[in-house]
Amino acid sequence: MNIANNLVAIEEIKSDILGEVADLYKKLADYDELSDYGSVESSVATIIAMDYILARHLGIAYSSVDSRICDLLEMAEENSHPLETGFSDMSELSKYIKKR
Repeated sequence: MNIANNLVAIEEIKSDILGEVADLYKKLADYDELSDYGSVESSVATIIAMDYILARHLGIAYSSVDSRICDLLEMAEENSHPLETGFSDMSELSKYIKKR
């Protein structure tokens, strides 16, 4: 892969992620008034997909990202992160990732 083209792609991906995060924050500011919750779901999915694509352009395998996420989730579980103790978010996501 051409290094210059890859750098351009990385910058474009970073810009897309930041733009999508800004758009998501705008949507969440009016979340109670949204008639289409699918737009929030679409924004979250886009951010996650673009993060995986960014990782690939940085030379990181998708499986490595999944593995690192699981490691971080396990650490959060062990350290009683508030989202884990209150909602079991970390353990539920960890189970989901490991099943795929």
